Amino acid sequence: MNTPAIILDKATKQYKGSSKAAVKDLSITIPQGEIYGLLGHNGAGKSTTVMMICGLLHANSGTIKVFGDDPANEGAAVRKRVGVATQDIALFPSLTAMENLQYLSYMYGIKPDKKKLNILLERFGLSDNTGKKIDKYSGGMKRRLNLIASVLHDPALLILDEPTAGVDVQSRAMIMEYLKELNASGMTIIYSSHILEEVERLCHRVGFMSEGVLMEEGKTDDLLVKYNTTSLEAVYLAVAGKSISA
Repeated sequence: MNTPAIILDKATKQYKGSSKAAVKDLSITIPQGEIYGLLGHNGAGKSTTVMMICGLLHANSGTIKVFGDDPANEGAAVRKRVGVATQDIALFPSLTAMENLQYLSYMYGIKPDKKKLNILLERFGLSDNTGKKIDKYSGGMKRRLNLIASVLHDPALLILDEPTAGVDVQSRAMIMEYLKELNASGMTIIYSSHILEEVERLCHRVGFMSEGVLMEEGKTDDLLVKYNTTSLEAVYLAVAGKSISA
């Protein structure tokens, strides 16, 4: 059996000076090749969880494994296998699209493959704007380029935070289709979004976090049956209500 892409076993993170843990006793296992939806309101603990997975934050207690490696002690090895696209655009605004991708390739320790980059830019409708500086791009164009930048090193795990925020319908369709192709090729994806229709359509399983705790988890279809609804939004609201009354 393949080693799981991610194992979190009672992972806890409490920031210095805080009286409350940002993440508490979090246990999640994500098999390789799964698209996992990580959901929750702002401050639920999703960003802290992602940073611990990447090795940018260390848990106070518990165990974290990424493809069998401990990100706290083997961070460099883990980050080589992980791509991240945050909600904030991680591009250099004074550089062109091609200059950004070439520079980021070097940062990943790989030689830029201009043919591959041109194929990706064309795929996302950016080939006519490769010489334009990023600060002249629309929000949707930046979001598409941000996704390209996150997969330059062919990661085994891709972590996405609101990858379609503020984009038009066409850009959203491009991104959704590309993520399905990446997953079909074997890539594991953690997907966080407030657009629950996307999550329902894309993710195999979802986990709902609140106040640093995993409140609910399961296959999307199973959760719809459990909460007697046809909408993941209704499940989300039910779980949110449960967290408030807990």
